[in-house]
Amino acid sequence: MFLYIRKMSLSVLPNYILKIIYEDEHILLINKPAGLVVHPGCGNLNGTLMDILLHKKKYLSKIPRAGIVHRLDKNTTGLMIIAKNNLTYNKLITLIKDRKITRKYDAFVIGHIISGGTVSAPITRNTKKRTCMMVNISGKPSVTHYQIVQRFNFYTHIHIQLESGRTHQIRVHMLHIKHPILGDPIYKISNYFPRNINIKFLKKINLFSRQALHASHIKFFHPITNILIDCYATLPEDMVAIMKYL
Repeated sequence: MFLYIRKMSLSVLPNYILKIIYEDEHILLINKPAGLVVHPGCGNLNGTLMDILLHKKKYLSKIPRAGIVHRLDKNTTGLMIIAKNNLTYNKLITLIKDRKITRKYDAFVIGHIISGGTVSAPITRNTKKRTCMMVNISGKPSVTHYQIVQRFNFYTHIHIQLESGRTHQIRVHMLHIKHPILGDPIYKISNYFPRNINIKFLKKINLFSRQALHASHIKFFHPITNILIDCYATLPEDMVAIMKYL
């Protein structure tokens, strides 16, 4: 039997209540906040989502990765699926590989996008900065679809759907088409300054300290019951608040 053991101090666990969107005996859907790392890694050894799950749902120690079947970046908010037993975990992994789980995102991007479209550009690890990704012909095939929700004065609200699931895919692809995500500290256009923007508004926008990206919709057939699971998570408060300045 798989048993995941983590030695952790409760003092480093964030005071965090799992925001559960859906739960049954097989799966758990949560709404992850910004600033929460999913898996332990370099620079984030404790206080991760995995630690919180193992602390609050101790039975998850018997499941690989504490039941986490996919990830979100530290500062991306939104829906995540957690498996509550090994059978469900394996079936969910298969559904993801077979692209049978629909995941959609909301994002605020820099500039005016004229119409919806598709980015099809291979992604690989950045040769100069190994923690980052880049578009390169040697990379793995990667496809991102996007639709316009609303145009603001200097930014655009879009819906995004992935065909593939590469690391940082949305962030890399939006930079590739010159519409990087608002607030992204890594995949950005240096010294971007919208013409004729209100300086007070720009200062407010520049205080937005994370990528404005939210996993808002998950849809799939339950791997055990075959019931359609169709869940939404509304935009987080910080993204709603920044809209009036865009």
